[in-house]
Amino acid sequence: MMALVKPGYHLTHCPIFRGPLCIRRWNMLYALGLRGMFPHTNGQDDIMEVHKSESSQALRGKTDRSLEDERDKTDEYLERTITKVEESTTDKVRSIRLATDQALESEREEVDLNKEQQHDVIGLSPSAVDEDLLRQERERTDNLKAIEREQVDRVRTQERVQKQRIADALLEQERKQTDRNLLDERVHVDTELITRDQFLAIVSHDLKNSIVAIAIGARLMRKGLAQDAADPRRVLESLALIEQAAAGMDRMIGDLLDVEQVAQGQLKLKPEHVDIRTLLQDCRDLFAPEVSSKSFSMTIHTSPEAIVAEVDRDRMLQVLSNLIGNALKFTPDGGFITLSAKKGQSHIEVSVTDNGPGIPAQDTAQIFERFSQLKKNDRRGLGLGLYIAKWIVEAHHGRIWVTSEVGRGSTFTFTIPIPVQPVTTIAKRSDRPFPAEFLA
Repeated sequence: MMALVKPGYHLTHCPIFRGPLCIRRWNMLYALGLRGMFPHTNGQDDIMEVHKSESSQALRGKTDRSLEDERDKTDEYLERTITKVEESTTDKVRSIRLATDQALESEREEVDLNKEQQHDVIGLSPSAVDEDLLRQERERTDNLKAIEREQVDRVRTQERVQKQRIADALLEQERKQTDRNLLDERVHVDTELITRDQFLAIVSHDLKNSIVAIAIGARLMRKGLAQDAADPRRVLESLALIEQAAAGMDRMIGDLLDVEQVAQGQLKLKPEHVDIRTLLQDCRDLFAPEVSSKSFSMTIHTSPEAIVAEVDRDRMLQVLSNLIGNALKFTPDGGFITLSAKKGQSHIEVSVTDNGPGIPAQDTAQIFERFSQLKKNDRRGLGLGLYIAKWIVEAHHGRIWVTSEVGRGSTFTFTIPIPVQPVTTIAKRSDRPFPAEFLA
């Protein structure tokens, strides 16, 4: 994989990618192939160029040829082995039959010898009739033996042919199943590669935009400070722009690290008793500036009494922030968002409702998958927010789902169990209720 880049820009120009505390961020970008340089914004969406088609086809062709050669070798080996076994069996049968014939012949010679001895002692000679009967009996015995051996040989041949057909059929069936599995795996890999490439394009695009925003803010601030009478207000605006872009990058990388923790089963929670009403109020305050700038209305519907849950407060903020952020992202200006919470017998149900464009029914399941985007060219996010939210909710032994109607809006709902133990203390709302990664 190789990216088309232009010289002069590197992530180390950004403060959040410097220092020992950012090693994991670099490791994540390195694993995703994004640790290199990013191009300047030039009015076009420069995406990662992936040179994989020809090499992938060549490798697969090599694999197919190797598999075919291996099967030919297997067929030759089986044929040689079967032939050797058949020859060995035939030799053994021939040896046994020869030994049997020799034993029978010896027995007959012994009988004839005894008859001659009896003739010499007694003086009686066998009659011609007796000799003829004995000869006929021996001929009949030899004929029966020949017929029996012929039948045995015929049965052995039929069994050998039948076993060979069964073995060939089983081998053919196994090879067809192997081919189907290989094809399914290749289709899956191709899909994963396409998804990964689209995801990397979005990541590079969003990181590039954040870096450009930081560069613009720094340039404006330097330009303002270079003047004799610098305007403090403009300097503060430039600093705010830089902080906002850096916070956006930090959130993005935080999502990537969360996905890494989920994949490794290392997503840890720190549960405490939290009033869900307070949590919703904190979220409303967090998004108040954006809600106001887009002429949204955000309301909260809850019961008057406390709705206490035992949850990881920061992670629940992350879930709600993702749901509210999606509502703000896809709902046109002037829309409404409703946050609600109600207490059931065994669980608490929290919902985020908007009047946005809605989600088609066939897409409501896939939106909770990793890197999921409803539209291929939609770059409003990494497609990780709902995936992470789902894992956080399920880690709390709850579940999350969406009900939506195209053209009327969507309602994202999740549940969390009610604490079994009686509540003694509730986490209080602080002056700074949000972890740093939620503050832009």
